[in-house]
Amino acid sequence: MKAEDINLTGCTVQEAVRRIASAYQVDFVTLHLFRSGEDAQNKPYVRTNYPDAWVSHYLLNDYVRIDPVLHMAEQIQGPFCWSTITPHEGQAEMMVQAVKHGLGQTGFSVRHVDAIGRRTVLSFNAHDARGETTWEAHLPAMRDDLIALAQAMHTVALAEIYVDGETFPQLTPREVECLRWTAEGKAHTDIAIILGLSGHTVRGYLKDARVKLDCVTLAQAVSKAISLGLI
Repeated sequence: MKAEDINLTGCTVQEAVRRIASAYQVDFVTLHLFRSGEDAQNKPYVRTNYPDAWVSHYLLNDYVRIDPVLHMAEQIQGPFCWSTITPHEGQAEMMVQAVKHGLGQTGFSVRHVDAIGRRTVLSFNAHDARGETTWEAHLPAMRDDLIALAQAMHTVALAEIYVDGETFPQLTPREVECLRWTAEGKAHTDIAIILGLSGHTVRGYLKDARVKLDCVTLAQAVSKAISLGLI
């Protein structure tokens, strides 16, 4: 199975999750998308076919903060098997609860990070205990395909987050950095020192960001960037 063989055109993220689970013959598929900024990390965009009872338990217990799969995804660029995770006590209890709620004990995940730091973690989970050995053996060969699939799902999720087909601003990493420091109360001269740039260059980045965000003032641009999860 290749990522390019799965038709995700025009479908919702939830439908894409179902198609991927069927194509890869796993029980569950989950997508976490973390937009830039602390608030967005605490409240990620999630789509899954996990049992509803587990989803509710996960959210009510704020497991996103300790989820060992998400923590591992921060450290590893390519696909990884969950068997490589060494959970601490709180994480181990979360994994016990997951199995009690009907999840499988084996899985693997892959992440995608876009140019402005938004991160998608795509995870696969199955009940078949033999799957872990099989996945460990085949993940190296599947690496590029799974990365491409995570990127495709990232694109589908962003299109769903920004509803009504509205084009969301495409800010450069430098524009995002400058807006973040502005949101922290830094003047352009301070930002220039922090980033090792000239004041003129920083003002240019901030102006470009303001124009892309269709705002009159820089304060409005910062506010809009925060509301869109860009910073």
